[in-house]
Order: sequence, then C-alpha cells, then structure tokens
Amino acid sequence: MVRVLALVLLILAPAAPAQAEPHDGLVKWHGDIAHLFVHPLLPAPRYTLHKGTQPQEFAKWNITAREFRRILPQLYSNDYVLVDLESLVRQKQHRLRQAPLWLPPGKKPLVLSIDDLNYPQYMVDNHLNSKLVLDGGDRVAAQRVTPQGTTVVSRTSEVVPILDDFVRDHPDFSYAGAKGTIALTGAEGILGYRTSGKGRTVRRERVAVAPVVAALKASGWTFGSHSYSHIDMATSSMTAVASDTARWKRQVEPLIGLTDVFVYPFGAYPAAGSASFAVLRRAGFRIFCGITPTHRFEVHRNYAIQDRVRVDGLGLTSQQAMLKPYFDPVKVLDPRR
Repeated sequence: MVRVLALVLLILAPAAPAQAEPHDGLVKWHGDIAHLFVHPLLPAPRYTLHKGTQPQEFAKWNITAREFRRILPQLYSNDYVLVDLESLVRQKQHRLRQAPLWLPPGKKPLVLSIDDLNYPQYMVDNHLNSKLVLDGGDRVAAQRVTPQGTTVVSRTSEVVPILDDFVRDHPDFSYAGAKGTIALTGAEGILGYRTSGKGRTVRRERVAVAPVVAALKASGWTFGSHSYSHIDMATSSMTAVASDTARWKRQVEPLIGLTDVFVYPFGAYPAAGSASFAVLRRAGFRIFCGITPTHRFEVHRNYAIQDRVRVDGLGLTSQQAMLKPYFDPVKVLDPRR
C-alpha cells in the first residue's frame, strides 16, 4: 500500500523543470532554441510502409526506427544538447519571462517532443508498436505484435527507449537530465493503455500504465496535452474546445500529473485573444507549441509560444531543406523508402 501511494504521488506531482544556474564552465545562450518533433516510429517498414491499411499516411507523417537511430548521432555531432521545454520560461514579478539558459561551451539547445504517443487501434492493426512497457530491467521499452502474432518487446523500435539508450551512452547529449515532451491525446487512452471511460477494464488499464508513467518521469521525460480527441483548435467552437479540454483534464491529467504545456493538433493555433484560447489558459496551460519551419519563441505576459519543426517522411524526402540545419536527411533515409 505504501509503495502504491508513493507511485501515485510521483505521477500526480508536476515534473520539476530543470533550471540551469550559472557556474564555472557554462556559458549563457543567446541564440535560437530549436524544437523538433516526431510521431511514433515505424518499427518494421517492410510492412508498415508498403502494406497495411494506411501505408501512404505512415510514409508521410512517420519515420522509421532506423531513421530515428541515424538522426541522433548527427544531432550529437552537430553539437545539439537536449533541454527541457518548461525550463525555458519562469514566473517573475507576476509575469512570465524567458529564463536564462546556461549550457556547456559550444553546445546548442534542442527541445524534442513526440506527438500522439497513444497507440490507437489503427496503429496496432498495422503492426506498429502497440504500447510502452517496462522491460526486465524496469526500463521503458516498446511492445508490438508481428503479423505472425508474435509479441515483441524492444528497445530499438520507439523514440523513448532509443533516446534513453543514446543518452546513457552519450550523457552530454542531455543537459540537466532533459529528454523530451510527450504530447498525449486521450480518446483511445495513453501510451497504448485503454485508460479512458469507465468500467473494470479501464480501471485495470489505469493501474497498469502507472509504473510506466512513473518510469518516464523519473528518467527525464515530461508530458503535455495534445487535446483529448485531436481537434482543430483554430476551427472548433469555444464550446467544443471547452468540452474537449474538460475531458482531457478528467481522463488524462490524473494519470500523468499536472502540465502547463499544450501542443496544438495539426499545429493549428486559435487566435491569442479568442474565447478558445481563454479556455486553454483557464485550464492551466501557459506554454503553447505549434508547427512552423522557424525558431519562433515568444514569451508574453502570461503565456509563451514555441513553434516546432516536423521530422517526418515528407521532411526526409521532399522537404529536406527544412531539416538540413539539424542533420542530413539523405544520410538517414531508410532504404525501404
């Protein structure tokens, strides 16, 4: 009972953003802050890229596990270092301000995020990863079921375990323990567990996901909202936004704890002064992320904006100029493309 209570308290507590303090050996960063994001990876492109019900969509919006594994060494060689998104702002004198960022000499800051790490049924049906689990060493791994019906648990098929192992081998790729932000919807549950709704099965799934969430937070991952049902915040009515946000607060927040990060589905911003934006602000969100090929990072009185750059199949093939500042897309392409 004591262990379960401690686990619940760890999950519900907001993750403490890593705040860098100046000291000998660090230099203050004055340039742009890059933010890249990916979707869940394609673990076996021999059937996820060319077969299944959605191969064209996978080819456009996802990258393969091999491609992600090839990207990380290039980012590292190009002197990027992972920083925590929430550490970039701080509250001072009743307003939000950009926090000073102190890094090792020669390093450039990089924020990483993952959208839609929920594993809805269409991903499971097409033999992508189906959930995050703990492996025998209590580390987060990815589980999938092959077309032959074999269950596979792997540390090389999804963003989280791949990055965890890369940082283990290259600890200077992460500053102050930062990994990335996992942006979750909730309509089909989180992290592959069917946690939304009511009933005995849902209660079991909520218990099952708790140690995975705790392990993610303990290893430097943080969470953000991606809305409950992936609605377009720019075109949805205020009533729809309010209903969707209330469902996310009710169904997802109790599982992952408080977060002040909101990642816009489709990168679609509501107007800053709109009623829909006011709903999100009242819900406690203050860091908002969209999608552009720029480094826009704006800190206003009570909210901040950081736009993100897509790392997906389109970027690797037909929109390579967008990604060349970070890594060489040609060198990471999976041969099965």
